[in-house]
Amino acid sequence: MILKKTFIATIAFALLITSCDRPGCKDPLASNYHPKANLSDGSCEYDNSKPLFLETYHLFKTNDFNLDSTYLDDFGTLIKFSRANFYLGKNCFYNSENICFDDTLKYFLIQPNQHIYNLGFFSPIDRWGNDIFEAQINTIDCEFQVGVDSINNHLDPALYLSNNPLSYQTPSMHWQMGSNSIDWSYLFVVIEGVADLNSNGIFDPGEIFVYHLGGDAFISAMNNISCRIYDNTNGVNFNGNLTDSYSIKLNLKWDEIINDIDIKNNNFTHTSDNIPLATKISDNSNNIISKYF
Repeated sequence: MILKKTFIATIAFALLITSCDRPGCKDPLASNYHPKANLSDGSCEYDNSKPLFLETYHLFKTNDFNLDSTYLDDFGTLIKFSRANFYLGKNCFYNSENICFDDTLKYFLIQPNQHIYNLGFFSPIDRWGNDIFEAQINTIDCEFQVGVDSINNHLDPALYLSNNPLSYQTPSMHWQMGSNSIDWSYLFVVIEGVADLNSNGIFDPGEIFVYHLGGDAFISAMNNISCRIYDNTNGVNFNGNLTDSYSIKLNLKWDEIINDIDIKNNNFTHTSDNIPLATKISDNSNNIISKYF
């Protein structure tokens, strides 16, 4: 009698095990398809990635921003930029489920005459097998900030290949003062130009403005921006070439860096020699990155 009960219990247990849910990827098109899975768990992975680019649109207020064009600061001073650069850091990208699907830290050296930057690769198929363009969920949240994080900020630029934005640049984008790397820093923001400081309508010799911002304390806050992903498969991207790729677009508002700065009376900082001005520029850099419309 005991043997019979044991046998029945064993059979029941076996049936219970075989009837249990088997979570996994049920999509045969996925690279990690699990043929025995009977419960989709959102783990599907796909190999149909294409290059993802960042397209930047450079603005000064409502106009296109270009070096050697003249503008007015917020106090009516005539100015012209001769150099404008900043480091843009890319952090997490979040999908419609608020899941960080790309946490690769990348840096780009932004300059007005460059519009296309390579972000890596992107697949339009989410973990449930949905095409984000067909489902109209092709908007992601992108984390960007101006500056370089406190670890990379103290590494030697010689460690990088010459095509890396963090390698040595000409003109320099790095302070390397002394042998102790704690005293080193990238220049997060470099703005240089001429200004009509005496209000005579022309740029006289010596009428310059120079803003060099660096140091761990002056990295911008993290900006979380809603970015639409564009499919360039049958379209034309910013540089006019047909590309089998995707892209996100950002407006870069250079006027925000000098927002509410009276250049005529506050025209120079190398950060430590004018902390209030450096702090103002750092705070302003929070607003240079904005959603593309």
